[in-house]
Amino acid sequence: MNDKKLIRKRVTLKDVANALSVTPATVSKALRDSSDISFETKEKVKKISQELGFRPNILARSLINSRSKILGVIVPDLRISFFSEAVRGMYEEASKKGYECLLLVHDENANKERKKLEFLSDIHADGILLNAAGGEGNRDLYKKIYEEGVKIVCWDRDLNGDSEFKSVKIDDVEASYKLTTKIIKEGRKNILFLGPNTGLRLLHDRFTGYKKALEKNKIGFKPELVVQSFRSVEDSYKKMKSVLDKGLKIDGVVSIGGLVTYGAGKAILEKNLSIPKDVIIGEFGDNDIVYRLGVPFYTVFQNPYEIGKASTDLLIKMVESKKPENEFHNIVIDSKVVERTQVRIK
Repeated sequence: MNDKKLIRKRVTLKDVANALSVTPATVSKALRDSSDISFETKEKVKKISQELGFRPNILARSLINSRSKILGVIVPDLRISFFSEAVRGMYEEASKKGYECLLLVHDENANKERKKLEFLSDIHADGILLNAAGGEGNRDLYKKIYEEGVKIVCWDRDLNGDSEFKSVKIDDVEASYKLTTKIIKEGRKNILFLGPNTGLRLLHDRFTGYKKALEKNKIGFKPELVVQSFRSVEDSYKKMKSVLDKGLKIDGVVSIGGLVTYGAGKAILEKNLSIPKDVIIGEFGDNDIVYRLGVPFYTVFQNPYEIGKASTDLLIKMVESKKPENEFHNIVIDSKVVERTQVRIK
């Protein structure tokens, strides 16, 4: 008895052609519904292909048609519910228009991102929905892929000062201004800004909105109330704990995102401070992880599903259109500050 596992050979274009005594080129044209193949032959090819279990090789088809019907989706972090909701909008919109989404994660690491981008280029993806890692390390690769004919749309984050790539995102300056103003209207004047505020334009814009709200409300900017942290629970917890241990007076926090907010909130609660009575928290993304704190908080709802849907629609239009790309425009998605609690913050 042969103990070797039976390996089923994949049915090829040639197998289908042999079964019908025609050429592989005829089978290929029939499956592509070519006008120079008769209706009867097309029906025979489709019938035998189904019986044999033949599935076209997507990569080979993309070389023939110059179209793979694959969209690469580059995501920073799957732990953030904002990103997963945006991806849902992407794959639903893509599926509706006959495209498949290939999800790749860079974990905010430029080297990982580079490998993902090179992979998408190698498999001839039609387009890339890019949520870029921080820094300038891969700008050369973005341009190279773009010049190869792969369309790129930036979602949630644009590329600093680079109008070559279209974007779909909220107005982060305005959103941060509204969030900080909401906290100020609750009578708070010692509001800490937590998170990175350099590198990505998104981070700079959120910091700009924070400072704008302070200025408009005649509250002096205090450098000691700006705390840089990595986008992680552990680092934001450590940084907030250090702030509180030093006795620095704060009564509000504007945080750049969910993981940072959760870490900071844990430190505040462990210090036996009340949220929101002692410290009001405001954050971006309406991230599920923040709910684990079990306290009221303000959030900027960024319409992630709509960002995903709109960015995919824009990318597919760019892939399928013969119009020059300067005729396509950036899209700004509406956002709003909402209170996530049944108890009114006082």
